[in-house]
Amino acid sequence: MPRITLAHWHAGRAPGEDIDVSVDELAQLRRDGRVAAVLDEQPAPDPAPAEVEPEHQAAEPEPVPEQEEAAPPSRRKR
Repeated sequence: MPRITLAHWHAGRAPGEDIDVSVDELAQLRRDGRVAAVLDEQPAPDPAPAEVEPEHQAAEPEPVPEQEEAAPPSRRKR
């Protein structure tokens, strides 16, 4: 359960108090602007590590496509 510091009154608790809330309640309190700080939030699981290329095989830079000259802005009367 995340632990937060309140920015406004909530459920009889004064601003500045640290309380434990559920994840759903945290989302609602954030939406309403009542959270001053999240003190202890459950960390998100680390994503699976991406496959790393070996150092001896350097990736070749992608070729940069040639840019066409930009057409001059049209002169229209307003």
